[in-house]
Amino acid sequence: MRFVKPMTIIVLISSCLLSGCMSETEEPVVKPPADVKSVKPVKEKNEVEEFLIKEPSKDADTPGKAAVEQIQLTFKNGQTAVPTEDDVLSEAILGQKAVVSLHAPEAQNNYIILFYERSNRWTLTGILPVAGPSKSERSKSRGLKLPFQTFKKNEMVWNDEKDASTTWTFTGKQSIITVSKLSQQTIDDKRSASVTLSNGITAYTHETRREASLSYQDGEQTVLLGGNVPLASLKILAESLPSVNSGLFPYPEAE
Repeated sequence: MRFVKPMTIIVLISSCLLSGCMSETEEPVVKPPADVKSVKPVKEKNEVEEFLIKEPSKDADTPGKAAVEQIQLTFKNGQTAVPTEDDVLSEAILGQKAVVSLHAPEAQNNYIILFYERSNRWTLTGILPVAGPSKSERSKSRGLKLPFQTFKKNEMVWNDEKDASTTWTFTGKQSIITVSKLSQQTIDDKRSASVTLSNGITAYTHETRREASLSYQDGEQTVLLGGNVPLASLKILAESLPSVNSGLFPYPEAE
């Protein structure tokens, strides 16, 4: 089942300029209330005009569950849509932070990336709409070993603080991968399995039937990878990443 009509709306995300967030399409960015960051949706046939956010239920004990209950999209043609559980592609959780990717309804290869932070509960702090590549698009991997050759890339800084968490997205035709550089997070080894990568780094992994995540410590920061791809693909990608101290991160090579 795809997106369905919602029942209630609590908060309307309005459009206004915001510094600190970037997309490779150089679209204007918007700042909704409560410091939830969002990038203006890309133009498609069914262009998204507004993101509406409602409070999740107490039963939404994971970011993925909260995302399904929170998000409504309003299109310029007046139609609305909300996600179902089938639209959750990946949910990468690490310590007090999480990245969730959803299928978006306006096109088959459009997605929404949601950023969550937890204090007493999971709180939505950012929204990044991204699109997959066009048929004619050519991509430069810059040394990254991604599981697809054609993709679109985007970048988002979570907040305006110094050394704020940053996430890069790599969107293929059917898959999406996120690479996040976070402040040092505690890795729950009860939820994760440890593995030694070919570059000697000890990584912690989690995999389900439809998604995978991988994390490791790099100095005083933590790197988190996630996506609706096999764990083996994330391992290969992680082995190609430079140190977080590199000015090129996450790219091993300059443009």
